[in-house]
Amino acid sequence: MLKPTRDRGTVLLMFPAAMLIVLVLGGLAIDVGLSQVRARELQSVAASSANDALASLDIGALRSDGQISFDRARAEMIVAQSVAAGPLPTATIDFVGIQADALGRPEFVVTLSLDVDLVIAPALPGDLETTRITRTESVTILG
Repeated sequence: MLKPTRDRGTVLLMFPAAMLIVLVLGGLAIDVGLSQVRARELQSVAASSANDALASLDIGALRSDGQISFDRARAEMIVAQSVAAGPLPTATIDFVGIQADALGRPEFVVTLSLDVDLVIAPALPGDLETTRITRTESVTILG
């Protein structure tokens, strides 16, 4: 017959390691959640900026001969004002312009980027203090 072993207290040795793992995973969940919230906000700002930038279109040319043209400097100024007035004024403007969509229709495109400062990741080993998020929104121009 086997004698029961005296392994009392081994759980006390594993508990700090398990607690450390739970804390690290919880911290990473906070950073991922923060990044997701900022990405959604940036998407919203890019969409509203693209809508606002439609004011830079040359409506006279569009009505007379169907030609789509816009004032790039005015469009960039409108987008910059829209970004500055939004919840993420530190977002950078990467692209403002007109491109063709998959069906060949012209669309006004705005691309914004944002560096998100992480909360927990800088305390962990490695070199991750910020993450860069980029979002693009477009508005189709129907003539």
